[in-house]
Amino acid sequence: MVKKCKYCNKDISNLTSAKKGYHVANCDANPNYRLNIEKRSITRSKNKRLKNPIIKLKLKCLNCDKDFEIDVIESYYKKGKYKKCCCEKCAKTYSSNKLNRNKTKNSHCKECGNELIINILSSDNVYCEKCRIIKKNKSKKLVENKTKVENKTKVVCKICGDDICERPDVCRKLRQKNNIYKKYLGLDISKFGSNEIYNEFDRIVDKIKNDYFEKELSFSEIGKKYKMNFQTINNMFKTLNIKSRSFSEAVNIVIKNGKNIHDNFHPPYKNGYHITWMGNIVHYRSNYEKEYYCILDDKKIEYSVETLRLQYYDTQKQKNRIAIPDIYIKDNNEIIEIKSKWTLDEINMIDKIKAYKKLGYNVKIIIGEGNRNFFKNANERVY
Repeated sequence: MVKKCKYCNKDISNLTSAKKGYHVANCDANPNYRLNIEKRSITRSKNKRLKNPIIKLKLKCLNCDKDFEIDVIESYYKKGKYKKCCCEKCAKTYSSNKLNRNKTKNSHCKECGNELIINILSSDNVYCEKCRIIKKNKSKKLVENKTKVENKTKVVCKICGDDICERPDVCRKLRQKNNIYKKYLGLDISKFGSNEIYNEFDRIVDKIKNDYFEKELSFSEIGKKYKMNFQTINNMFKTLNIKSRSFSEAVNIVIKNGKNIHDNFHPPYKNGYHITWMGNIVHYRSNYEKEYYCILDDKKIEYSVETLRLQYYDTQKQKNRIAIPDIYIKDNNEIIEIKSKWTLDEINMIDKIKAYKKLGYNVKIIIGEGNRNFFKNANERVY
């Protein structure tokens, strides 16, 4: 069924029930619509008149002293919002400076209602002296009560137990959910809520630094000790501002501690393992070293290969490094270095010899031409 408006015959079947009723009530063709509007306007104007009655007054112009009449709402007249001049020209020429500022007027206290004599330019919202003092005391009490409430509800740090943390960085680290120091490094939980937690934190940091710098443990060894992975250790070192070792420093420590790095090292020359006449397995980095091991085996001289770790100062790189002599003969306290003419770095070798001699070792360097007759044409230098 198609529904239509009974006044304008428009199709309103697609509209909702609320919109249908709104259309019928406010339709332009509806005769009752205009009557309702007129009734509303009459009632509103009556209510305004009842609430705000209009007064007719005779006043004198403040500028020219002429008499004029005005119609003013009573509430506006009490507030002083009415015409005080007869025309716009008088209003513009009139200035507040022409008023006698020493004039007074009668008013009433806003709190107790007592009569007061005040300046003509001051507002009517005035308090007497007694009410003003009482009001000030009330405001002071409110401020005191607020401060008391604030003191009661002060926030205290759960880590150090103070209102203001002495070391906020430490408290921030220990406040995290996944606390590494508590989970892996054995932080004492009983010291939470006091300043002793700072000493406990410093103890753990010193322990980590001792393992890394003095004991010279690597990240993997620290991880095995405390059951931590590489990423957590790396992040911990960054947050604690601990500078990690460079690659060359790490290699030097590995060599100094006598760890085997041959499995991960691939030199450009022939290398491998050789069994000595004593039954020891030694590593060689070139065929020249292997040939010299065979010469010592034939003479049945006791020797060891790459067992010493000696520190020397490299003048080219200007830093301390670790030298690993090729051969050490214990009976003669002699170090032997086998080098080719093409691979010899003379400045570096001089730096090593100085360190060897300071430590009391006898030194022999064998420098060959780098061909098959290496040891026949070799130049031996004894220091």
